[in-house]
Amino acid sequence: MWNFLLDEYPEHITENVFKSNLIRKNPKKRKDRRESFTDDDIRLIFNHKTYLPAIFDNPTGRDNTIQYPYFFIPILAIFTGCRLEELCQMRVSDILKVKNVWVYRIREEGEYGDEETRVKNPYSEREIPLHSVLVDTFGFVRYVKHIKKLGHSRVFWELPKRGDVYHKNVGRFFNDKYLKQIGLKNERRSVSFHSMRHSIETHLTNQNVNPRFIDFLQGHSQKGVGGNVYMKGITVDVLLKECVEKINWDVDWKKLKVDWTKSIR
Repeated sequence: MWNFLLDEYPEHITENVFKSNLIRKNPKKRKDRRESFTDDDIRLIFNHKTYLPAIFDNPTGRDNTIQYPYFFIPILAIFTGCRLEELCQMRVSDILKVKNVWVYRIREEGEYGDEETRVKNPYSEREIPLHSVLVDTFGFVRYVKHIKKLGHSRVFWELPKRGDVYHKNVGRFFNDKYLKQIGLKNERRSVSFHSMRHSIETHLTNQNVNPRFIDFLQGHSQKGVGGNVYMKGITVDVLLKECVEKINWDVDWKKLKVDWTKSIR
């Protein structure tokens, strides 16, 4: 149970305090216990009338409030299927062009003076093509370039490192504040940021996307015979066309656009 919670809800749990070889794994498949967001949930989460005020309204007038990580990270999640910590630890050097496709390159590094990044397992190291909504509608690549120009090595430099992770502030905002505020998280539903990963898996499966593409996108282990070898041959342009661009939520994303150039200097 503790391993399941550690895997599924990393925004709340960062260590297995009961780790022991004597603990037997529950044979029940994890997918059977997952709860996804519905399409209606996604529309509600990214409704501009609730999403933008929850992030940018600042009644206290403080200058040190975290805003753009709260804004971008859930949007990135619903188009990439990334884990929360994978997004929070993103560095400006991780956004690059491969085969004329903008990607988020996830690698575990920490040598030669680089700030350390961590991945969940070897399959988590991957290159994720950025959806056209992220590049064209939200100008996320331009945002990253701007952050780099300001001298920051991490895209979401505002997030403090708590323990060994960066995700705790975003997890508290999204799970404990925003989802409750819009009525999605209550005593009947145990949804969280991680539910977006399950939603993408369901969304793409319903469109008959190759399940190996979905597993690769989300950094899942390949369990089929020869699966790992097969996935090594997938190029980012194919993954973009056959998987990532199939993500098509019924949300008017243009209503969520914000002019960050005036507030980030």
